[in-house]
Amino acid sequence: MKKFKSIATVGLPFWGILFLASCSDVTPVDTTLLSEAHGKFLQICREEYNLNVLIRPLKATVWVYVPLRENLLQIAAGKEGAQKSSTPQERPAVKFLEASFALTERLFLIRYDIGRQKVYPQSPGYGVEYTQAYRQTSRQILSAVSRSYFSSAKTEGPPQFFVVVLTDIQNGIEIENTFYLDDLKKYMTLEAIPQEEYTKRSLYELKGNLDFIGDTEGRHLDYKEIALPDFLARQIANRINFQYQRSAFPPSDDARAEILNIAAATLRYYQFSDFTAVALRNLADGSAETIPAANLANYTEEETEQKGRLIHIQFR
Repeated sequence: MKKFKSIATVGLPFWGILFLASCSDVTPVDTTLLSEAHGKFLQICREEYNLNVLIRPLKATVWVYVPLRENLLQIAAGKEGAQKSSTPQERPAVKFLEASFALTERLFLIRYDIGRQKVYPQSPGYGVEYTQAYRQTSRQILSAVSRSYFSSAKTEGPPQFFVVVLTDIQNGIEIENTFYLDDLKKYMTLEAIPQEEYTKRSLYELKGNLDFIGDTEGRHLDYKEIALPDFLARQIANRINFQYQRSAFPPSDDARAEILNIAAATLRYYQFSDFTAVALRNLADGSAETIPAANLANYTEEETEQKGRLIHIQFR
């Protein structure tokens, strides 16, 4: 069975499944549009996986909330034990990074401070990882989404985005996952993308707040539509962080080129052209630069989508 290394999302014991249709500034989509897909999703979660799932379908975004009474994270010992080195390593590092989309100017703004940093490698011999309960419910939710919404082209207006929120309501810890439905479909079907690429496209946010404790209905959530430009801005930042922190191919010392390559590739993957420019603000030296959309063609990143690659994923 293929497992998801990136955190997926959602679900737990069934206490009641309901639609949240009010208490939001966003008008929910007409429930006649995707009622069959929504109903199938809820039925799978309830009857097959025994998950407590609350959903709020908006026009192009479906929010899924799962209050859990289990830990999402755990401390685990490492194989190598505690380690400490007096030999420094110097490598490029992200000190600050923020990407956003300015709606009025229709440009992507990337503010950053990236430079070489000297570090002394050390490890306490333990780390934080996701619990088995979290991993299992995440896989189950992705399974339910794929089985319910991949065929929603037969209905009107299939959702573009899912925001899946898994909350430990005993300790106030929450993991939010935002993903583009077509990305999940490509990852799990014939038009496949590699697992690492899917990890870059899925946006995860870990939060903690005492207000989350006891919230079985998702009252603390700000239900809103996910706009594609905003999603792409966040994904660009996610890809940059991945390149500097997790990639098997170390970045060069040219942070500007790395950022522009990633931005250009991301926008190309989604064939997004409704923007005017990419604006860079280097906080380290105070420099600013605006690259017109037409000039982004000069920047490329190695193509990561792989056509003709069959992946069989079976959920249990």
